[in-house]
Amino acid sequence: MKNQKVWINKKFIDIDDAKISIFDRGFLYGDGLFETMRSYAGVVFKLDEHLDRLFLGLKALKIREPCLKKYLSDVIYESLAINNLKSANIRLAVTRGEGTSGIDHREEFVPNVVIVSKELREYPDWMYSKGISAKVVGIQQNEYSPVSKMKSMNFLNYILARIGAKDEGFDEAILMNTNNYLAEAATSNIFLVKRKTVITPSLDSGVLPGITRGVIIKIAKRMQIDIKEKAVLYIELMDADEVFLTNSLVEVLPVTKVDSKKVGKGIPGEIAKLLHISYKKEVIKETLHQ
Repeated sequence: MKNQKVWINKKFIDIDDAKISIFDRGFLYGDGLFETMRSYAGVVFKLDEHLDRLFLGLKALKIREPCLKKYLSDVIYESLAINNLKSANIRLAVTRGEGTSGIDHREEFVPNVVIVSKELREYPDWMYSKGISAKVVGIQQNEYSPVSKMKSMNFLNYILARIGAKDEGFDEAILMNTNNYLAEAATSNIFLVKRKTVITPSLDSGVLPGITRGVIIKIAKRMQIDIKEKAVLYIELMDADEVFLTNSLVEVLPVTKVDSKKVGKGIPGEIAKLLHISYKKEVIKETLHQ
């Protein structure tokens, strides 16, 4: 995008001039958090929830709050305006700051904050009409680590998982946890449907408390669809009638093949479609109320 501007530490800068120190702890150690958000018609969906999750993570990691939530919210909308964006992919990143003396924590660290807003590239239609394939990989999610419940910058587990799945011809990777229960996909929460009951791994399975995950759970309860958060076995995944993934960008994405087995009839399921439609309605309602 020509003349794109990014926001770094209280200033908008041309993207070609945007720089962070090589001594930034995010670069050195993955010591930071990020949020990925989506705007519709110029309205950022569930922005408050994203900021709440970010600030909870900062507190847990003992990273100094860089500013007030309201200030960040205003800047995110300013980023959309200055880049003339309505439908956008927004990434907000906060690192601990700059430091050269190893991994020790110091109170004087000043966080670095970066906001990048760019035009949303819609996912291909075939992914929703046909569904994607997913591979359960050998890389495990450590459900005992507090980092498993944060949007950490250290994404190596997921990167390697995705590479492994792609190398075997699959679209996405699914990770189990160290107790061999289902955790999540490389960039998404995972749901399955069995006999019209929607099931998703509980948070203590080592999954990110996804914003879209939370919206889907609320929608299902409101529609009186039976929904359970629990420890999920591999055999339950393989025996599911439907499988779908959720995140802020992809919304609700059906999975029609897991490992070598088709899911259900091998086509996107009706409950996933219904929940996606209901999610879209939720987006429209929130957009109209802004």
